[in-house]
Amino acid sequence: MTSPSARILAIDDNPEILRVVERSLGSRFDCEYAEDVPSARQKLAADGFDLVLCDIQMPGESGLVLVEEVVAERPETAVILITGMDDPGVVNRALELGVHGYLVKPFWPGQLLITTQTALHRRALEAAERLRRRTLEEQIQAAVDRAPVPIYVKDMERRYLLANRVTHELVGVDPGEMIGRTDAELLAPEVEMQIRESDLRVLRGEEPCEREESFRTQGRERVFLTVKFPYLDGAGKLAGITGVSAEITAQRQAEQLQRDLAAAQERAIEELQSSRQETVERLARAIELHDAETGRHVNRMARIASYLASQLGLGDEQILLLRAAAPMHDVGKIATPEEILRKPGALNADERKEMERHTVVGHQILADSESELLQMAARIALTHHEWFDGNGYPRGLAGEEIPIEGRIVAVADVFDALLSDRPYRPAMSVEEAVKVIREGSGTHFDPEVVDVLIDHLEDAIELRG
Repeated sequence: MTSPSARILAIDDNPEILRVVERSLGSRFDCEYAEDVPSARQKLAADGFDLVLCDIQMPGESGLVLVEEVVAERPETAVILITGMDDPGVVNRALELGVHGYLVKPFWPGQLLITTQTALHRRALEAAERLRRRTLEEQIQAAVDRAPVPIYVKDMERRYLLANRVTHELVGVDPGEMIGRTDAELLAPEVEMQIRESDLRVLRGEEPCEREESFRTQGRERVFLTVKFPYLDGAGKLAGITGVSAEITAQRQAEQLQRDLAAAQERAIEELQSSRQETVERLARAIELHDAETGRHVNRMARIASYLASQLGLGDEQILLLRAAAPMHDVGKIATPEEILRKPGALNADERKEMERHTVVGHQILADSESELLQMAARIALTHHEWFDGNGYPRGLAGEEIPIEGRIVAVADVFDALLSDRPYRPAMSVEEAVKVIREGSGTHFDPEVVDVLIDHLEDAIELRG
């Protein structure tokens, strides 16, 4: 359907033809008239028209020249050619130009109206198609711009036809500045050389190409895994290259970090091995004072403690040291009288004071060693009875004043002890033990460590064996 407000420019050196146009179209459309090409060109320059009716044979400059200009420069304007001769050559030329209609003089008013309405309708369809394509292109651009990885398309000369936001950011240019340019215009020669090699492999073989590309951009060395594959036109012919890249810099760095971590673990193992003999000698005096159940308790507690440390994000080396050091937390009890250790009832004040000495005694036994393992064991021995709110012993430390390993062992030690038989009480149920631990969160225990234990309760129970 055409709009009654469509603007039409009629160009003809014959006034009678212009009067026919006025009678046929003037009441339906907004019409203007010109009798030669120069005056028509002025009107076109001053304003826009929806349709141009143009006679080919006019004195001076040919109307066909003007038609070519309109078709080339104003694709939104429909064109109808008017001629006094039904010349097949002119018809073919008009079709090549893409005009919207063709009239041979003399023509009837009804014929003119039908041809005009048909041309305007075709123009409206073409405008809708152009809008659809433009919208589609914008949607495609918007879609690829949302992608977090570089995406681009190049033509056969390796000029960019499309490049998303991430690609522009990597190259360091504003959006749109890559279009129509080559890598040689945008990147350093050594970088362009890497990219050209894989581009040419795709263009020569017309097959996908995957390779790792490393180069310096945005002030740092970055590594990308790029997949390139043929870009085909509507007829299925090779028209260029499509590329998608994923940055793997962090992955490569993580692999290096893993290698560094493996080396650190090796060093930790060597440290553990070198300290083993010293540890055995220091603890030999304590073994006879610990019964079988005590041994089982410290091993269970150490497994739980190292698991909690892993969930809290401690480093692998620190976790290994904690696993080996935690069983030594009560070594100071070698100085505690056996009658106090095995007393079935509650301790009195003097007995309690004597029992509490085991933290200081354990620290004295384990301290002053060059071994990282024994240094950690000394800290645990001294601090595993400190309370998070400062009401513990022997120093009344609070919060993060207590070493993290002491806070972890405090939770693991009490949790396993509550689930074990003791001379003064039978083992609690899991529900009862969890209630005690929860009630101590923020006072006795570090709340973060408690939360990790509760969140991974089934794993902790399984680790007790």
